Order: sequence, then C-alpha cells, then structure tokens
Amino acid sequence: MHHRQSHTNMRESTVPLLPLTMGRVRRLAHSIGIAMACCHVVGAGAAGATDAELVKRGEYLARAGDCVACHTGPGGKPFAGGLSLPTPIGAIVSTNITPSRTHGIGGYSLAQFTDALRKGVRADGQRLYPAMPYTSYAMVSDEDAAALYAYLLQEVPAVDTAPPATELPFPFNIRLSMAAWNVLFLDDKRFQPDTTKSAEWNRGAYLSRGLGHCSACHSPRNVMMAEDKAKDLAGGAVGAWDAPNITSDPVSGVGAWSEQDIAGYLRSGDAKGKAQAAGPMAEAIDNSLRLR
Repeated sequence: MHHRQSHTNMRESTVPLLPLTMGRVRRLAHSIGIAMACCHVVGAGAAGATDAELVKRGEYLARAGDCVACHTGPGGKPFAGGLSLPTPIGAIVSTNITPSRTHGIGGYSLAQFTDALRKGVRADGQRLYPAMPYTSYAMVSDEDAAALYAYLLQEVPAVDTAPPATELPFPFNIRLSMAAWNVLFLDDKRFQPDTTKSAEWNRGAYLSRGLGHCSACHSPRNVMMAEDKAKDLAGGAVGAWDAPNITSDPVSGVGAWSEQDIAGYLRSGDAKGKAQAAGPMAEAIDNSLRLR
C-alpha cells in the first residue's frame, strides 16, 4: 500500500475495539503526543471470527490505513493503482491491489501478501520502494494482516488493468538495491506492547506507528530516503506539501491543543484558530478519519 509520500511481537496480540471518545483522545494525545493526529481505529481480534466478520474487520483496517488514497489513480477504480507519487528520486506509481489475477494480487497467498505488506517483497520476488510504507506496516499483527488480505481478496472488485510502470533513473531503477536498504532501515518486528504503559497507550502506539503510518509523512528523511528516527513526527515533506510537526511540543507541535481541538480536527479537518487540513491530510480525513 503506497503512501502519498512517499496515508508489529504483537503478532498474537490483538487490539481491543474501543470507541474514540473525547476522554480517550485526550489520554492518547498525552501518551503518544502528536501521534494521535493521524491515528486510526482498529477492530477487535480475529481469533474465532467468521469469514464475514474477518472481511468486515479487514474493510475497517483498510480504511484505517487509508489504502484507497494511494492505490487509486485520478479518475480510476478504487485500489486499482495508477497514482503517481512524487519523490526526490522520481515518480513512483502505485500498484493494483484488487484481486485481479493478471494485474493485481489475486494470485497472492496470505504469506506472499504479508511479505509485501511487511517486508516490501512482491510475490515475484521483486522489491517494493519504501514509498509503500512497509517499514510502518512491519508492526502490523498477523491477525490484522490476515483480515486485510481477506477483505482485499473477497470484497474489493477485481480490476484487470495494469497501472503504468514505475520508471526511475539509474541506479534507482535497480530494485535489488532495496534489499541492502532494508538491511539498514527496516526493523522487521511486530509491535511489542510496553507493559509499563496503559492498554490505551499501547493501542494508540500500535495504530499510529503501524497502519496509521503517521511517521511516513510527518517525519523528515535522511539522504537515503529513510525516516530520521531522531526527529520522529517532527515534520516532513509530502511531495509539494509540508507535513507539520505533530509531536507533543506545545509551541511547534500539538501539545497545546485541547481534546476538542484534536477530536474536531480528526473528524472534520478543522481546528479553529490552529489548523485546517489540506492536501494528503484532507484526503486521510475524508477517506479514513472522518469515518471512525
């Protein structure tokens, strides 16, 4: 699932479904600072779920990850790819993730889908570019990966068209080089709950660091296009857009925002006197956060 800039071992651990109340927004904001500015809600665990329940949960998770925003080209069918994602090394075109067996992921096994999601490796062994935020999705639990797979394969209509190929200049067109990049910058571990923190804190951390992939836009990147972990969520670039600092800093971040400010912004894109969502963030709100 490509991110526009380019919207974990919890493996057996599930995230409980909790309504996004004002009180919870406040506690999450205090716990993980700015991260809640792009958090999404995830459903309950998949253990024992029927196929219908798994698909429904996968739909919820796909919305939480805002997959449709980057995997839908201008005027195109949902999830059929074709969106050109501007990066400093050239445009990367998002892929077709419908269940088409010719141009999508219809031929992927669950294991192959999970490798693409969390390791950036396609079914044919080719490497994905980190415009697809697999460095964040590496934290996604096995249960959530299975639910996403079920939704995309069973519920999304297949679109048998191929998006344009990504054509980067040498040496960036050598996808094998991403194997070395992954050694340097991919932490391929599921989310590990912090036992010293509350369940809500851990849930917020899982959401914002994983499916929400907030850091993909809101963190600066180094010369090798990896996120600068020393400046996590301190602001980044999303094509022509500047993604603001969403840390708990009261001056440059969202530390001075009230719970009403945060909740209102996530649901409407407007925090009166503070911010108005535009560009990729407005899309995330329209496609995902507004619907939570």
